[in-house]
Amino acid sequence: MIAAAAVPIAAIGGVAWIATRDLSRYQAKLTDQIRKVTGRELAARVPLSIKLGSEPAMVAEGVTLSNASWGSRPDLARVQRVTLYLDPFSLLLGEIKIGRVVLEGADILVERNDVGDTNLEMLPPPDGSGPHPGENRSLRMRTAPIFPWINLVDVKDSVLTISDGGGRPPVVVEIAKATFKAPAPNQTLQIEGRFAAPQAVPLELTGNAGSFDGWMRGLPGNIDLQGEFGGGKIAIKGGVGVKGTTLQVTADGPDVSVLGPYVRLPVPAGGPYSLNAKGSTQRNGFKVEVPALKVGSSELSGEALFRVDRKGTATIAVNADISRLDVSELRAPPSAAPAQPATSPAQQRLVPAMPFSASWFGRSALSVSVRLGEVVGLGAKMQNASVTLSSGEQRFTFRAAGSVGGGSAGIDLIYDPTGRLGQTTLTATANRVSLGELSTLLGLDLGLRDAVADIDLRLRGSGRTTRDALNSASGAVDIGIAKGVWPNSQLVNWPAETQRLLGASDAGVPFNCIAGRFEVSSGVANLRRIVVDTPRAVLIGGGFVHMRTEGWEFIVAPEARDAHGAALASPMRIKGGAGRQTASALDPNLSKLLVGGGPIPSLVAQITQAGRQAGANACTVVASRIEALRPGLRAQLPVPAVDVRQRGGRPAHSQTPGPQRSPR
Repeated sequence: MIAAAAVPIAAIGGVAWIATRDLSRYQAKLTDQIRKVTGRELAARVPLSIKLGSEPAMVAEGVTLSNASWGSRPDLARVQRVTLYLDPFSLLLGEIKIGRVVLEGADILVERNDVGDTNLEMLPPPDGSGPHPGENRSLRMRTAPIFPWINLVDVKDSVLTISDGGGRPPVVVEIAKATFKAPAPNQTLQIEGRFAAPQAVPLELTGNAGSFDGWMRGLPGNIDLQGEFGGGKIAIKGGVGVKGTTLQVTADGPDVSVLGPYVRLPVPAGGPYSLNAKGSTQRNGFKVEVPALKVGSSELSGEALFRVDRKGTATIAVNADISRLDVSELRAPPSAAPAQPATSPAQQRLVPAMPFSASWFGRSALSVSVRLGEVVGLGAKMQNASVTLSSGEQRFTFRAAGSVGGGSAGIDLIYDPTGRLGQTTLTATANRVSLGELSTLLGLDLGLRDAVADIDLRLRGSGRTTRDALNSASGAVDIGIAKGVWPNSQLVNWPAETQRLLGASDAGVPFNCIAGRFEVSSGVANLRRIVVDTPRAVLIGGGFVHMRTEGWEFIVAPEARDAHGAALASPMRIKGGAGRQTASALDPNLSKLLVGGGPIPSLVAQITQAGRQAGANACTVVASRIEALRPGLRAQLPVPAVDVRQRGGRPAHSQTPGPQRSPR
């Protein structure tokens, strides 16, 4: 009975005793000893206070720990609120012993400088009483640690930022709620918490992750974590030690896009997925291997090697083997935030002004090689495709080739940033490729989805953006298109007589073939000759496409296949451009100017004769002879109203100016 009465009386007395203590003395002692041991300053905006309740605790707000002298910011850690829960049994003895610490709103920055030092390396000041570098034991210090070990730490609503410098982006980890528990600093650290990258699906992990001393030295030890991730499972096993790093990651779930924010790539949405990956350090680099990744019916494997050569240049080599890729199962990755509606809709441009990012030149070397065995979901199957990308100190090269349906296509892009404006060379070929599939790959709706085309494109231009490079481009583009249907939506502004001649309907206008050649000079694509063969008429003509203003103008002269359409076969002019409505008008006087003296050969007869050649595009055959058949055509072709033969980048003084550079 005496003991039963003495215990609560002693507890009440202990709480009353601690509540009447002057905590500023303990706070000053704690700050002074931290300065002597670490050389860092600990400060609190609000002094220590006592919180009485079922669990008595000391509370401090606005706590900061100073950073290294070379740090990017003054404080290594900023904590909104620190709660130190006191051990009730120690209160019975009149002592203050901390049983658990709760950190709320912590912002911790771990960074490394250019010589490899980390701000976690803390040494006492030269005049401190702590141990000095090179000493095994200080005679002024006891062998026991200065501060008693706190074996339970809770973290809430905190952020950990790890910056390795060298121009690499920092790694940010958001900790919604986590518990760290260990009996001693050198014992296994048990973790249970909810972690996430910014704007990413959180990881709920439990398990062991090295030791506290190991993390402070940069060598955590063995890691064995598992938990839930994006509606699926994830496991991380391996270790970080003196001999290197080896981590094995296995994960599965309903949607692979959850991996995007963690690998910092725009991973498309799709699933279910199954991932098996391994990361390991080598002598002078880090290697990531992906033995198997399955997303729906798609399968791939690959590896990536990151290393630094003797000159200090970072080198990245990526090799991937995609045995099967089903595009229909993949969707665009979810956006981080909904797009805000613009106050006024911007004028849509056919060619966006996408800048050529050349920040990696001279500082890193990149090599990517991807093989695609089979790509489905685009309408026509793509097989035996390959993509290579490489960048060195002076050049960026992108090459892609593959079989598309019954044809093949390839592209070769080279960008050289040297000089005042840089130089871009683009070469592309397509042999019997569906325009529908090509439109899907390029993101452009050409309308001719049922047609098959042969394309030969060779361009070279200077500039730091795609639009500047095209504004100054020179080269040639040859196009030959086989049988298809021209959509009616692109002919609604044509003269009514021409539409009746072609037999336009809601389904469009069928054609037998199309062929033409663009001669590009200083950003103007001049269409010297074009031939279009339809069941009712044969059309020839030409014109230009101004890449700077994205405007165009053509003349078209038809020849009817029968006497009923002869009265409707009148030449016309059509104009249009990006953001402008197409305008057209008949120009009967052109008929007298398109041909010279002498007999006029029939275009219908020439097309019929050329179509008898096996495997030949009749329009392509006739287009090569069009200047002999209609010698007056070239002189009547429209040209831009101003002379744009000037160096790329200068604004053209015309009635419809293109994008101009601001004066310096």
